[in-house]
Formats: sequence, structure tokens, C-alpha cells
Amino acid sequence: MVISCRLVMNKRFLIFIFQVLFTCNFHSQNLFSSPLSDFLNSKEIKNSSVGLKLQDQSGKVLLSHNPEKLLVPASLQKLFTTSYVLDHLPKDFVYHTYVLSSGYLDTNSKILNGNLIINTSGDPSLESRFFPSKSFVSDLKSKFVELSINSITGKIIIYPDLDNYQVNNQWLWSDLGNYYGSGYSSHSFKDNYVEVYFNSGNEIGSSTKILKIDPMADSFHLENKVVVGKSNRDLSYAFGAPMQNNRTLIGTIPRNKKNYVVKISMHNPKIFLKYAVEEACTELGIKTYNNYTKIKGDLNLDTLLVYSSPPLKDLVKCVNFKSNNNFAEHLLMKSVSLNHENININRTAEYLQLFWEDKLGLKEMIFNDGCGLSRLNLCSANAFNELLLYELERKLSNGKESFFESLPISGKTGTLKYFGDETVFKEKFFGKSGSMGRVRCYSGYLHKNAQYYPFTIMVNNFTYNDYLIRKRIEDLVADIYKNI
Repeated sequence: MVISCRLVMNKRFLIFIFQVLFTCNFHSQNLFSSPLSDFLNSKEIKNSSVGLKLQDQSGKVLLSHNPEKLLVPASLQKLFTTSYVLDHLPKDFVYHTYVLSSGYLDTNSKILNGNLIINTSGDPSLESRFFPSKSFVSDLKSKFVELSINSITGKIIIYPDLDNYQVNNQWLWSDLGNYYGSGYSSHSFKDNYVEVYFNSGNEIGSSTKILKIDPMADSFHLENKVVVGKSNRDLSYAFGAPMQNNRTLIGTIPRNKKNYVVKISMHNPKIFLKYAVEEACTELGIKTYNNYTKIKGDLNLDTLLVYSSPPLKDLVKCVNFKSNNNFAEHLLMKSVSLNHENININRTAEYLQLFWEDKLGLKEMIFNDGCGLSRLNLCSANAFNELLLYELERKLSNGKESFFESLPISGKTGTLKYFGDETVFKEKFFGKSGSMGRVRCYSGYLHKNAQYYPFTIMVNNFTYNDYLIRKRIEDLVADIYKNI
């Protein structure tokens, strides 16, 4: 009789515990699901495609909606690329650009008898605007002054002797002429884009005037069809592809602007680099005679200067903080080329995809580039969260911080500077944004009570203004953060 009573009591106790756990779990899910329901049913979102996933630090799913649905990630793609780069390149990796002379420097006459050779390595940061404290051209000029060179008998040669400037064949024609559509080059220089300075008048529809182009090359030609528009935004576009030295500029810029800057892609970075070196010589009064061209068989090849890029962690940080397409493609090319010969910009994404399919054990991704500019990239919220969990485990178990350090902080830095800046999750979300026409995505970590919560939301095919979509997402993230 006593045993029977104990069994009944134990059974009732277990039922009570189950009910408590179920009630708590239901209450927790309801705290998350109610804001999500409001979000999905809002007029701005209800006709869109949405994928979402929230997990805790252990991987437990707290909230999800179409987590395996393949959607266009835009620049979220850079998360996979930067993690891959940090996995494959040595921690102390830097690019090197060598300044060499074939021949000899006459120390008496200060004449460099031979060619001046700039041996590049595909360094995307060479003279980059994103690292203003470093300058290859300034270091080169300092070396010329140090050596007191007054003339060069040979030619200025940019090496390797090839023109391999290339863009991804899955990028839109309307993107290629603009700065964010600049491609890969072994001779990458000044971010592979030029700045065009405009003056505009007051009359809408009136023509504009180009004042200058920086940097400049004689072989680069612009056809200006940009007019004055009603909008206060830059709505101008450039059309042209690599190796096409003509760019047609169309669209509008705001009224009454002086020195208004529009950024467009170069036609060939190698030419701009050579022009900059020639200009540096001219500024220092160094004469160049362009006579001596023989390289093969030269016995004397002296190193005048070794220029190093910023460290890898800073290059990767620039990719994610600035959503830098150019850096992303160059770093991916360098990483893939370590194990694969004769690689080109159209094949790097293939190896990126194969690596992550194997590493994460899933097939929820179709990669066509490393930066996210292609609209043919597809990925799921689940796949992004798996990547986040992978990097979180490396941080917690091995202390690997480089990936985390590359992520902008909500309301504070990078492309997340204004996302959540007046909300409860200000400085509590570490991640990446991704956006293009009718695409708005976020992926990263919500941080609360010393715990990390991998979170991804992807919204595609919306018809409302992008600002309204961002505001809806911001409100949803704030509600989720409160209820964690």
C-alpha cells in the first residue's frame, strides 16, 4: 500500500514537472512568436519572402520561420567568404609589392641604368582609400629621394606582364561600371575605381560638368550624360566593362553641387598604377627615357623597396565593416589559389561552396561570387546560423577572435552604425547587413547576459521602401532582444 502511494505521488510529481516545463516553454515561444506574427502580417512584409532563425549559444532553436528557404543574401555572403579566408590564409599573411630595378644604379651620376619594375601581387589595399595612413606611392617617392635618383634610362614596367582584370560573369551589366562592381586584378590599385568630380546647376534637367577625375589616365574616356535631378541622392550610373576604356555616365545628381563626387570603376587598374608611378617621377624631376626593355637574362635585379599591406585581420575587417566587394573578391582569390592553379573570379565561389557544404554538412547554399553582388547567390537562414555557431565554438573553445573582431556593432560601427542606434539592442548585435534592390538581410549575434544568440533574418521581394523594411526588422529585433 505504501509502495503504491509512492508510485502515485511520483507519477503526479512527474506530471507536474512536465506541465511546468511545457508551460514555461510555451510561454517562451509565445514571447517570441507574437512579435514575429505581427512582423510577418504587417503590410510592408506580408507579400515578401522571409527566412529567420534564432538560436541560443548551445544551438537550441528559439524561433524560426522558413529557416531552410533559399533566399538572396546580398552582402551576407561576405560572412562565408571572410570566415573561409581566415581559415585558409596564415594569421600573419600580408601582401607584398616589390619595386625592382633591372640593371644598376650609378651612385655618382644617380642614374638608374635599366628598367624600374613594379611587381604586384593582387593586393586590394594598394593605395586604398580605406587605409589612408598607408601609401605605396608615398613610400616609392621617399625611396627615390633616399637614393637621389635623377633619371631612369629604361621603362617603367608593371609586372606580371598580363592584363587579367576580370569581373564575375554573373554580375549585372548595370553594376560593372560602378565602383562596387570593380573586379579582380593582379595590379589592383586605389580600390579599382576613380572619383569623378561634378558641378551641377539649379535647373532640373540641365546638364552637368565634369571638373576632374582622380586618379587619371590618358586612355580613360568619359561620356557625360548626367543631368540635374529632383532627388538629393546620387542617382547616376556608369556603364562599361573591364578593358573598355570608355564609360558612359547617365542619371541624375542633386542641384547646386560643387565638386560632387561620383565613383566609377576603372577600365584597367594596371594602366592607372603605371600612370601614378610616372607622375611620381615627374613630381620629383626624375627623367625617364623608355629605352631599355630587356628583362629575361638580366643578371642584376635589385630590390629597391618592399611594400607590405595591412595585416590580414585588418583587410578582413574592411570587408565586413565597409561591405567591400573589391577586398572580398581579392582575398577569396588569394585563398583559393593556394590550393588551385589557374583560378579565375568565376570559379572561386565554387570552391567556397564546396568547402562550406562539407564543413557544415548541408546543401542550403548556391554561391556565384564571394561578395554577394550576384543575384544568383542563394542561401538559407539556417546555413548562416550554422556558420555563426561554427565561429562561436572556435571563439569559446580556441579563443579565435578575428572573425568576431571583423563584425560591425549595431548603432556604433561599420554598416550597422545606424541599425538599432536608438533601440534596446544598441551595441548588442554583432553582425553583417546585406542589401540590394528588394533585398534586406541581417546575420550575426545578439549578446545578452554574457550569452551569444546566433540570429539571421532574410527578407526578399518586398515592394515597400527599403527604409520601412529596415524599420520593421529593427522593431522585430528589439522585441526579440527584450524577450531573450
